[in-house]
Amino acid sequence: MSIKVKIKIDGEYQIFDYDGDLNIPVTTLLERLDYPIEYSCSCLQGLCGACAMVINSQPKLACKTFVNDEIMVKEYGIITIEPLSKFPLVKDLKVDRSILHDVMIDCEQWLESDARVSDDLNFDYEMSMCLMCGCCTEACPNYGFDDFVGTQVAVSASKLISQESDSQHSKSIKRKYKDNFYPHCLKTLACEDVCPMKIPTQRAISKMNRKSVWRIWQLLSGDR
Repeated sequence: MSIKVKIKIDGEYQIFDYDGDLNIPVTTLLERLDYPIEYSCSCLQGLCGACAMVINSQPKLACKTFVNDEIMVKEYGIITIEPLSKFPLVKDLKVDRSILHDVMIDCEQWLESDARVSDDLNFDYEMSMCLMCGCCTEACPNYGFDDFVGTQVAVSASKLISQESDSQHSKSIKRKYKDNFYPHCLKTLACEDVCPMKIPTQRAISKMNRKSVWRIWQLLSGDR
């Protein structure tokens, strides 16, 4: 089947023709085009998050997104592919997402002591599936404004806070969350809607709000 492939390259859209099997992931489609398209990839199995891009207006992992599924919901036999817009563009569909790792360091997302066994191992397992792919930040209407650090911090912190036995570091994680995440999140649910790993991000946010914000309010109000 012949389709049009519309790709945003250096700020402008270019249209390419593709004639062949559509039961392929977008990563394979990009490799089969006559024009070389640069993009990030590593595992090609949906495990690293490197190939995140915007496909038909939605942030997705290109290796897990099949062309035939996208063509079925798009008119005129065309698929549109763009780089993530919330990060500096490197080339073609490749972006620099190092800021995601930088804010994890700024928000002290690590353990200072031996990990405690969590009371909810299933929750911790779900949170540990975050790929740091950037899909949630791409979909978030608040990311890119003020000092909002992104949902990956809430996801990580919600797991660490149950495992950290160093009370001072635990307090620091909560304080960083309260200062850099809580005031900026409007809970649009966009992050959860687009997460390729189906992480229940709202559960993570609710847990951290309860641990770092509402608990402080209870103590100040005398409600113990």
